[in-house]
Amino acid sequence: MTAESGRLEWKQSLGEWKEIVETCAAFATADGGTVHVGIGPDGTRVGVHIGKGTLEDLANKIKINTDPPQFPTIEVRGAQHSAVVRIHVEPNPVKPVWAFGRPVKRVGMTNQFLRRDEVQRLVEASTGRTWDSFVCEGFTVADMSKKAVADFLGRAGTKKSTPLADVVKNLRFGDERHVCNAAVLLFGRFPQRHFVEAKLKCARFIAGSLVHFLDERTIEGSMLHQLDEAMAFVTRNTRQALVVTGKPQHDIVPEYPEEAVREAITNALCHRDYTDVGTIQVRIHDDRLEVWNPGMLPHDLSVSKLYHQHLSRPRNPLLANALFRARLIEQWGTGTLKIVEACRPANIKVEFENEGNTFIVRLMRPTPTTGQVTPEVTPEVEAQVEAQVGVQSGVQSGVQSGVQSGVQSEMAQRILGLIQQQPYGKQEIARQLGKAGRTRYLNELVRRMMEANWIEYTIPHKPNSRLQKYRLTDKGRKHIEEKQP
Repeated sequence: MTAESGRLEWKQSLGEWKEIVETCAAFATADGGTVHVGIGPDGTRVGVHIGKGTLEDLANKIKINTDPPQFPTIEVRGAQHSAVVRIHVEPNPVKPVWAFGRPVKRVGMTNQFLRRDEVQRLVEASTGRTWDSFVCEGFTVADMSKKAVADFLGRAGTKKSTPLADVVKNLRFGDERHVCNAAVLLFGRFPQRHFVEAKLKCARFIAGSLVHFLDERTIEGSMLHQLDEAMAFVTRNTRQALVVTGKPQHDIVPEYPEEAVREAITNALCHRDYTDVGTIQVRIHDDRLEVWNPGMLPHDLSVSKLYHQHLSRPRNPLLANALFRARLIEQWGTGTLKIVEACRPANIKVEFENEGNTFIVRLMRPTPTTGQVTPEVTPEVEAQVEAQVGVQSGVQSGVQSGVQSGVQSEMAQRILGLIQQQPYGKQEIARQLGKAGRTRYLNELVRRMMEANWIEYTIPHKPNSRLQKYRLTDKGRKHIEEKQP
């Protein structure tokens, strides 16, 4: 008997029918395969008894417990009282196949249940359809917000009296009874009833801190509402400079170019992976603004290409088309270039990062040098700092608190102690610290330690190399010596 493999499995008895059903689904999700029933774990033939209706019962169990239903070829080899049942499964054209309500695929000689994001990727690959095009069960045109639709039509330069059915049809969102996911996000009264993760979180952190913030908000509702509210949050929590131009009214220049911030948030709302349980995050620190977006770049699009002209590869094309009509995005792959161009006059550095299953846009404010004047914190923000920190000088105390909880933390000192012995990569550092893997806090802490010039790359000309490690600088060694008793 041929040994078990990724396309062959043995079962000793028909009593293991649930495992047989699961394997059939796993084979159908992958490249097909065969189950032999009546073979012992060591590969010896033990045989099974075939009674009246046995094969019909097995075929029925496989059919009713798989989705899409599977109809494998079932053959009997040998005598009726000691037969071997051969169940051959062809690969299913639509993947994945579910068994007992769970999606499963074959990996090596085992059956593995799939995460939600893996399910969506397989569906898209096998059907050519994207998440935003699938019908949202239980949602109809009657569940749409007239205010959200009117807002969209206004931005698109279309008459607000346009019939709702025409809007849905023109955007290819379905019909009055069957509406796709894109319509729910754009026009739903409360999209989070259907997609809990479709929300946006904003935070303004205390200077130097990754956990304490001055202002925080979770924004729900329709997509365009989230965009407007996020922009308002950024305006409220960043500096505004007045520029004298000779006009009756002064020009107001935001700390971060509004066009760049709007583009980053819009791109996140449009291109995020809505099968991921994470949420979009807008993080404001003293020296930078970040937009964190669940979902990786397409496999053929690297971070370096984002700084140059590149093809448009929207993850949610129906959403992208709608936002293009609303004049919020381009369809030429120029979104990242617009961010860079908008930030150049303000001398703001733009960084793109693809870390794990998260894409980050980072706008880095230039560090003030001698002779430069840094805009003062607004009285409203300063009052919030004083209220949170509880001291007379809120801003100064916030900075001290941030440093103490950041690069001066116990974890930072442990990392320095590790690197003092030999260079380590982030994953190795995480293991040495007893962590399961790299965390956002660890990534941020390492970045801040590099900014403090305590550590440096071992491969400085290839910062994103998979072989990248970190070593101590002279300043880092001196810091350790000063800390030693």
